[in-house]
Amino acid sequence: MATQQKPAAGSPRGLEGVIATTTAICKVEDNTLIYRGYPIEELATKAEYEEVAYLLLNGELPNKTQLRDFKAELTKHRALSPFLRQILQEMSENGTAMDVLRTVVSASAAEDPAEGDNSRDAEYQKSVRLTAKLPTMLAAYIRRRKGEQPVPPDPSLGHAANFARMAGLDEVHPRAAEILNTCFIVQAGHGLNASTFTARVVAGTNADMHAAVTAAFGALKGPLHGGATDGTMKMLEEIGSPEHVEQFVDTAIERKYKFSGFGHRVYKTEDPRAKFLRRFASELQKDWKGPRYLDIQEKLVAAIAERRPRMSHAAAEKVNIVNVDFFAATTYTFLGIPADLGTSIFAVGRIAGWCAHIMEQHGDNRLIRPESDYTGPMGKRYIPIAER
Repeated sequence: MATQQKPAAGSPRGLEGVIATTTAICKVEDNTLIYRGYPIEELATKAEYEEVAYLLLNGELPNKTQLRDFKAELTKHRALSPFLRQILQEMSENGTAMDVLRTVVSASAAEDPAEGDNSRDAEYQKSVRLTAKLPTMLAAYIRRRKGEQPVPPDPSLGHAANFARMAGLDEVHPRAAEILNTCFIVQAGHGLNASTFTARVVAGTNADMHAAVTAAFGALKGPLHGGATDGTMKMLEEIGSPEHVEQFVDTAIERKYKFSGFGHRVYKTEDPRAKFLRRFASELQKDWKGPRYLDIQEKLVAAIAERRPRMSHAAAEKVNIVNVDFFAATTYTFLGIPADLGTSIFAVGRIAGWCAHIMEQHGDNRLIRPESDYTGPMGKRYIPIAER
């Protein structure tokens, strides 16, 4: 008779609490986010995204000459080839932003001059090319979706400002470039999150950078990792107005509704990135002519906090804080970015962090192959098909 195996006591679901590798790139703890030794508060308020991308890829902030040369390299590689433009145009007809970016990034391996070369120098150049081209890909998709022709990159503009111009966001709000610069910085790296871990697992097989980044896009598309900006806006639309918040929360708790934009696996008291997005949302709502989304958010946070003591421990843990996506949702909406594009904006910032982790993995590689607790039956015997 077959017997059922039981999982080993204490087997962590979702690898929670398991240290899978060592890294010098990013440290994530409760209320703490550090890139290469620099607190996110320092970088988000003082740096350009190009400086942070250089830091992640090289280990140190650039001096003036290094930053000038790095910016020149990024500018040089912004444009898309006719091959990639054609794929993007055809994909944009029916594909989502994440589908398009994943596919075009994957296809770009076919024309990369260092395809198949996992040396440090080759991968660094791939990182520059991918970081430079991703905003162009997304901006072209945004234009295509609106029935407009893509706008070519402007070599006189910095990374965030160029994207804002190509996507038409500078026409929506004059501070779009400044705000996006900070958004890209706070989303550039985040420890061993699902997409970064996926990238490192793929890189661990000695697959090349394009394969690893493509896999990271696949992981980020999942709504438990990306997607909370879209979910947050749908939730705010469902609530409708600040006056409906209290009733919505009571009904939602009763029905075990999942509040989008709340909770985090690591952060328990505060997501250090959220405060920057909240400030932007607060400033941008002053010029916003539509629904008072931020007012709904503020009242929602207060209503949930008031009811947390009456929730079960598990339920309370899921709404202990708001995460970066909660206020990113309204910040992007106020900038004219549709909610379903929030995850792809996230990817434009995260690309440098992914590439840094892939290079770090290849620099001291070992195939990532964890064990598992088998919970299936044992002792079965084969029965011939005639007897079954």
